[in-house]
Amino acid sequence: MIDASIDPYTYPLEAWWFLRPRSIHGLTHTRRVLIHAVALAEPAGLDAVEFEALVHAVSWHDISRTHDGWDPLHGRRSVARIEKLALAHDLYPEVEIPLLFAVEWHSTDDDLAVQAAAEIPGVESRLRVLWVLKDADGLDRVRINDLDVTSLRSDAARAREDEAWRLYKEMP
Repeated sequence: MIDASIDPYTYPLEAWWFLRPRSIHGLTHTRRVLIHAVALAEPAGLDAVEFEALVHAVSWHDISRTHDGWDPLHGRRSVARIEKLALAHDLYPEVEIPLLFAVEWHSTDDDLAVQAAAEIPGVESRLRVLWVLKDADGLDRVRINDLDVTSLRSDAARAREDEAWRLYKEMP
């Protein structure tokens, strides 16, 4: 069962995690992505452990962004920053492993992520967390007027297009 006590509007996100907390990939973006992710978790069939991994993955997915352009390696750098700051040090491996996988691979092509996941145990769980992160992150492309709902992986995500625009207008 997913932790219904997590309120994505008030969940603590810390500016010191980010290299650029006020950029378009900073705190406000992360908050909107978290709101989408929480809404998408249940339709995606995430269990409680996957949900916890997702919340942390969303919180930390862009913490090592150094610029706002195309950067397929920022996920890998964010994993290194998570480790440097010991953000995941008190998490169980069942949570830490899929969250780090999702952060690392959220900024790359889906096929590459699937190939990487296929080489390790727990592939289904890792991919479920990753797909929700990628869809939630993708929904916030409204902020750059570049949302393509056909690129989203789930019907639940595609159904949130209006909500993505509403959130962006509320939290620019």
